Amino acid sequence: MLDINLIQQFLVALVLGALIGLEREYAHYRGKGQSYAGIRTYPLIALFGALSAYLGELISPWILLIGMVLVGGLILIAYFNMNEHVHKYVGATSEVAGFITFFIGVVVYYNQTLLATVLAIAMTIILYARSVLHNFARKMEKKELADTLKFVVIAFVILPFLPNKGYGPFEVFNPYQVWLMVVFISAISFVGYILLKWFGEKGITLAGFLGGVASSTATTLSFSERSKKETRIFRALALAVILANVAMFGRILVLIAAVNIHVFWQILPSILILLVLTGIFSYYLWKKARKVKSKITLSSPFTLWPALKFGLLFAVIVALTKVANVYLSTRGIYLVSFFSGFVDVDPIVLSLGQLAKTAISEKVAHDGILIAMLTNILAKGGLAYWMGGRAFGKIVLSFFLVLTLIGIGLLYLF
Repeated sequence: MLDINLIQQFLVALVLGALIGLEREYAHYRGKGQSYAGIRTYPLIALFGALSAYLGELISPWILLIGMVLVGGLILIAYFNMNEHVHKYVGATSEVAGFITFFIGVVVYYNQTLLATVLAIAMTIILYARSVLHNFARKMEKKELADTLKFVVIAFVILPFLPNKGYGPFEVFNPYQVWLMVVFISAISFVGYILLKWFGEKGITLAGFLGGVASSTATTLSFSERSKKETRIFRALALAVILANVAMFGRILVLIAAVNIHVFWQILPSILILLVLTGIFSYYLWKKARKVKSKITLSSPFTLWPALKFGLLFAVIVALTKVANVYLSTRGIYLVSFFSGFVDVDPIVLSLGQLAKTAISEKVAHDGILIAMLTNILAKGGLAYWMGGRAFGKIVLSFFLVLTLIGIGLLYLF
């Protein structure tokens, strides 16, 4: 009997292999490197991987092992023949890609299609970005490499070993979550630094918006620190923080829609009003910022001390929020929302959205979420003024104060 699922797996392996082969064929056509394989060979390698896994499961695991050896041997032979033909070292990028393509076919057979797709896309991007990556590596300075290694240590060496559980009364302290914020702020600094180096001031606003998708507060801290060093581009940095706040609005709407569509429609007018005001001011600030032509002086991408300070602040506010929640329960819902806004609006948004289904009214959920948002906006304004340069801090704090006052009016309007 024909197994449709099996045929689909082989077809997926062929498609993913074809994607990689298409990039290699294009690179060879553009003269960006030698390749032993192209649009036809890579799909066949992926198909061979899936077929080896299928026969290994159907007959004997040794077939999969033999398939690995055969592919590896053929790739090595092709590599040495090519080096001998061109009489120079041509690298082994295509050869390694071919070997990985074989395993992508194996992974597809074992029903890990999403993982195989992610691997294939990631590998294709790396192969396609050859020139960009090489140029970036050549231009990298010694301190930049040292800072990169420091970030790798705090993100991939220290973080995984920290316990992800609460300690103390009411489990107020979670080492993993606190250090995760330290890692995240450091990561935003890195992304902002790279985009700034590649795209100049345009990269700042892009980094601000992307950072705001995950945490607008951490993004604000990162750019506030940079504003003290990059004083000439304070408007662009302020615009990045404001766009991070726009991303926060969008993230909140998505979260609410996911848990409670009724509360989504309840709060949508309030957020849209704040978004329109932010859009108008952002356009005005962008017009001002683009008139200033200045040379950007890049500083170290690694800023651990500000990240540590924010991590400590995060731990303190989480503890206060948990204590308030324990002692005040639902009667203190607005107070808990107020405290939550200092740290992260996502938990309170999700909590109130769920509670509005059974325990509280949609109006209470609307007000609680809006209070958390306004607290978060005001806290970011204060953070920008306290941690950032004077001109930068005045712009961010002034606008966020206006947004907060309008938001308070919306509490009574809707």
